[in-house]
Parts: sequence; structure tokens; C-alpha cells
Amino acid sequence: MNRTIELLANKGQGKIKLDLKYQPGIAALTIHNPKRHNALSGKMMVELHHAVSELEHSIIANNLVALVVMGGEQSSFCAGLDLGFAREHVHSEDMSLAMNELMHNTLERISRLPVITMAVVTGGAIGGGSELITAFDFVCMSKTAFIHFVQTRMGVSSPWGGMRRLVNLVGRKKALLWMAGGCRLTAQECIEGGLADLIVGKDGECLNASLLFLKRFLMVEKTNQRVSSNAVRGMKKLALRQMKDGDDWEYEKKIFASTSLSKL
Repeated sequence: MNRTIELLANKGQGKIKLDLKYQPGIAALTIHNPKRHNALSGKMMVELHHAVSELEHSIIANNLVALVVMGGEQSSFCAGLDLGFAREHVHSEDMSLAMNELMHNTLERISRLPVITMAVVTGGAIGGGSELITAFDFVCMSKTAFIHFVQTRMGVSSPWGGMRRLVNLVGRKKALLWMAGGCRLTAQECIEGGLADLIVGKDGECLNASLLFLKRFLMVEKTNQRVSSNAVRGMKKLALRQMKDGDDWEYEKKIFASTSLSKL
């Protein structure tokens, strides 16, 4: 994986911004590539990998309870893989698989962070962005936001662990329908299907609604006293024990390799 990080480190545009002191007890991560609807370049994948590592090592020191993740400039949450970057730099099956292994590892680690995680979704979460959505505990969407599972329409399977996590979230039949069927889901459909937790009227209201939702994990409403951070993190760890082990990269790699890699 270190070799993959070296190869991708300076490829493409955009950046990942991590603020460990965004609010007391809350860190914020921004996927910032608005000119490409916040799609992930190789450079951004490496920065995301490093940001997750920094989070893993800073949770106790910063007394973190929650993480919010959003798209830069509210243009989109994340449009998945930056296809411009892919056309320029991803020219072999080995490179594609190495890149996807990195993202599979990074998203699995996001899903297992011992803090409450929340996606703040404006615009679209498309392809790899839809797989990223499945890594969060909670999802807030603006009324006009959508999630589009375009993987099979691009001739590939689910390379970043999204199908497995989606099955855990919404059940096998619905996950198969949505992902294999290439569904484009409105915010209301995501709420009704169990993928999202909040809908707000406007893009600009999404972050504030998410922070208000997270307040219950930080403060006791009646007394306005701080909740034990260790207790909340402990609850998250207990919840994670009910999830399937994320050790199936080798299997997912075989499935992905059997699909068309040339269209990435």
C-alpha cells in the first residue's frame, strides 16, 4: 500500500481538509474539489488516507466524540473517482486494483472510527461517493440532494466495500436493487429506505442540522452538561462488534477484476 500512496500522492487536483478542533468534541473533514463535483483524485485519496490516520491517533488527545464530513462549497458531496485523473494516470489493471484497495481500506477505517460519524450531503453522492455514504453512522441530506449508484452503468462492481455495508444498512434485497440496478435515489427515498436520517429544505441548512443532531452525543439537554466522551465512544465500539469483519478485500478484488476496468 505504501507504493500505491507514493504513486498517487501528487496526481490530480483537489484536497482534503481536516479540522480536528472544528467545534468542541467535533472534527470536520471537507472533500474539496468543487470544479469536479468533489470527485476524488489520486492526491485526494492519499490525503483522505492520511486524514483518517490522523483522526485515529488524535481522538483521545482532542476528546473527540463526532466527525462531520462534507463536500467543498456545497457543490456536491462526492462524485466518486475523478475520471479526468483516472484517464491521465490509471492505465493498468494493477494500478486500478491498488487504488481501489487503498480506498477500500480507508472507507473501512472510516466506518470503524470510535466516534459518531455523519455525512452532510448536498448535491450528489455518485459512484464511489455513494460507497462513501455507506461508511457513516448517520446521513443528513438537503431536499434536492441525491445518491446515485452508477457502478454497474460503468461496467464495474462495488470496489470500495459499499455493497457489503449497504446490505448491513438496508438489507440484501434493497441493496441489490439499488446498487446492481443503478438507482438514483432522492433524499426522500433515502429516508424511506433507511439510508438517510435527516432531510433539510436547503443546502445551507444541512450542516447546522447535522450539528444540532450530534448535540445529543455531546450535551445533556436538561442540564447542558457534557456527556462522557468515553461512554459515547464505548457505545460506538459496542455497535461495531455487531458488524461483519472488513477482511473481504481479496474477494471483492476478484469480483471487481472480473468486470470491465477499461471504463474507469
